[in-house]
Amino acid sequence: MNWNRRSWSRLREIAEVLAHHGLLWILDTVGLSGYLSWGGRIRAKTLPTIDAEWPERVRLVLADLGPTYVKLGQLASIRPDVLPDALVKSLEHLQDDVPPFGYDQAVQIIERAWGRPLADRVAWFDITPLAAASIGQVHRARLDDGRPVVIKVRRPGIQERAESDFRILKVLAQRAEKRSAWAQQNDLTGLADELVLTMRDELDFTVEAQNTDTARRNLASNPDVLVPSVIWDLTRPDVLVLESLTGVKVNDAQGLSRINTSPQELGQRFVHSLYQQIFLQGFFHADPHPGNVHVDAEGRLIFLDWGMVGMLSQEMRNRSVELVLGLAEGLSETVADALMAMGSVDHSIDRRVLVRDIDRLRRRYYETQLKDFRLAQAMTDLFGVAQRHRLRIPVEYMLLAKTAVIADGVVRALDPDFSLLAMGKPLFGELLWSRINPQNWGPSALRSSMKIATSLAHIPDELERALKTLSRGEIRIVLEHKNLDRMLAHWEMLINRVAVTLLLSAGILGLALVVHKGHLDRLAGMPFGEYAFIAMLALGVWLAISSLGRRKL
Repeated sequence: MNWNRRSWSRLREIAEVLAHHGLLWILDTVGLSGYLSWGGRIRAKTLPTIDAEWPERVRLVLADLGPTYVKLGQLASIRPDVLPDALVKSLEHLQDDVPPFGYDQAVQIIERAWGRPLADRVAWFDITPLAAASIGQVHRARLDDGRPVVIKVRRPGIQERAESDFRILKVLAQRAEKRSAWAQQNDLTGLADELVLTMRDELDFTVEAQNTDTARRNLASNPDVLVPSVIWDLTRPDVLVLESLTGVKVNDAQGLSRINTSPQELGQRFVHSLYQQIFLQGFFHADPHPGNVHVDAEGRLIFLDWGMVGMLSQEMRNRSVELVLGLAEGLSETVADALMAMGSVDHSIDRRVLVRDIDRLRRRYYETQLKDFRLAQAMTDLFGVAQRHRLRIPVEYMLLAKTAVIADGVVRALDPDFSLLAMGKPLFGELLWSRINPQNWGPSALRSSMKIATSLAHIPDELERALKTLSRGEIRIVLEHKNLDRMLAHWEMLINRVAVTLLLSAGILGLALVVHKGHLDRLAGMPFGEYAFIAMLALGVWLAISSLGRRKL
């Protein structure tokens, strides 16, 4: 592939970083060896190749390559069904450790996005960022009408650099599939496409704004949860403006002590809100770590940063309920069936072996006390079993597992005796009712009934049209055969064999008649036996020879 100067320079940088960390086997797998200088290759030769430390060195490579690859690594960490477990655990420790960009740059981006000076709409703007990450940073501000807001500004130049890195990543994934059986088996190109699409959504702040609006509507009926409103007239792809909701982080023990809410109550509200989002609404916050979940003075939960969300269809929610119920009750066969229904696979699965592997997990997790049951870890290990059986689990379920891991850490920080499963069990009845509630399946059933009724109403017209066409003699029947010639040849061979068998039988009968030819001669007055036997023998020999010559026997 022909690269421009900027892409070629980036490829050279990637090769040098990989070599610096001794990952020559990755260089060879993705075809980057030619971009490495001889000096860099000689230095890399002194480092180990594939060893137990390689996942950690991959993490260091991504950190050295900058914000795009850090974010891609973080997104890849939710795919334990594809990537090796050691690599997933290493990628989970990637941090957005990037310095904030300057105030002047932030103002320039905002004014270009709004098409007007900042002072036209903003009465006060905090020079010091509230938070900074790989994609953007957040500033406190107050609009000219007095409303307190937070303004999220996309990091300058990151979209252009990201698009360049995306093109490189997809080409490297394609090369890896040509050179590595593992990459081909796990559809590395598909994984790269998936990561790129997810990150493009995160780079477009209007997507986060839409997610925030959806979550706000969904959770409006929950008095224990708040979601900031979007200031749409000031929101752009590179600038997001939200209502400012003040509170303390959900893991801030000192701040929580000033709020008249016990940790147990707070944990129950947190878990209930997540169960509501995941299983009842099918739209959930996929990164509910303490930085994104705050608590206001009244003890209400504030869910911030809806850049990463999970979406589950009704069928996916049903599968998730079956999986969680199976995990809760230790029903290995139920879990296996739910897992097989969740995943996609291009080969047959030995269900007996899958159930046996799940049984091993059951003995490890399910036979412990409920408060010690680690639902999040059990789900993570379960998806590891799916990987061994080459079950490709959709990313939505992996986001669900990631959310469970984060939520488990949050509730156990509030109270070590907390358990997602223990607090979730009372909600299982609500989950089961949601599956049979006419309000949930009624609309879909009504749509199906209307579709059937419409089809039935069209039957008379279609029948009349078909009869008119038939009366005009315009109906043509086209028969398409597959392997018909081979079938006919097979039947011809069988018939020939039957005919030769009959002639052989007739020959044997004729021989018997020749033996007793005296009786026939006396009856017919001529040597009938000899003539009949010779005629049948000649016919049989001719048929056998001609059939063999044409390979019909």
